[in-house]
Amino acid sequence: MSGILYGLGLGPGDPNLVTIKAASILRDVPVIVYLSPLTENKADFSFARSIAAPHFSDEKTEINVPIQMLKDPESGKRAYREACDKISAQLNDGRNVAYLCEGDPLLYGSFVYILTLLRNTYRVITVPGVSSLSGAAATANLPLVTRNQGFSIIPATLSESVIKETIKKADAIAILKLGKNIIKIKRILSELGRFEQAVYVEYASTPDERVHLLQQAPDDAPYFSLILVTKEKTVL
Repeated sequence: MSGILYGLGLGPGDPNLVTIKAASILRDVPVIVYLSPLTENKADFSFARSIAAPHFSDEKTEINVPIQMLKDPESGKRAYREACDKISAQLNDGRNVAYLCEGDPLLYGSFVYILTLLRNTYRVITVPGVSSLSGAAATANLPLVTRNQGFSIIPATLSESVIKETIKKADAIAILKLGKNIIKIKRILSELGRFEQAVYVEYASTPDERVHLLQQAPDDAPYFSLILVTKEKTVL
C-alpha cells in the first residue's frame, strides 16, 4: 500500500502557530520535504523547516528541494518534477510524506504544484495553516474587513494598470510578492489616495517582525513581507 502525502500549512513563522493537527503529523511522519532557495548553486536556509523543527520527535528522512526564484517558470517546473519523483519513491515504499509550507499550502503555496502532479496517483491530505494575511493582520492588530466589505489579494508583480483597477474596486487589499515592486505599489497607492490606509508588515509572528506605516517601509522589501490596505486611515 502506498503512503499518504500530507501538504502541511505551518503558519507565518511562529512555531506556536502550527496547528495541533499539523504538529501531530510532524511528530509521526518519517519523511519531510521542503523548499530552499538556490543561490550561487547552493541551497540556502529553509524557513518552512525552521518552523516545523520544534515539532519533530525523532530524526526524519529529509528531502530538500533547491529551487531558483526566477521569472522563467521552467526552472521551477523542473524542480517540482524532480521533487515529485523523490516523493513518489517514498510513497511507493509505503512511507508517509509531509511537504512543508509556510502559511497556508493552497494560498500561493508551492504545494499547489506538487498537489497538481500527484493527487491523481496517491492519497493526498492537505492541512490548512494560518495564512500570511492573518498573521500580518494579527501582528498589526489591524481589522481587515467587516460586514459586507470585500477583500482582494494582489501580487505586486502584476501590471500597474491591473493593480490600479483592482484597488479601485476593493474595500481592503493585501499586496504580496513585494521586493523592488514596493516602489511601484507606493506610487499607485499615493495616486489613488490610499497611501495613508496602508500598513507594511515583514516577518510576521517571528522575532524579526516589523510593522510600519507604508511611508516608513523600505524600497526593497524581503520575500516575507506584505502590505495591508483598509478603508480607514491607519494609526499604529
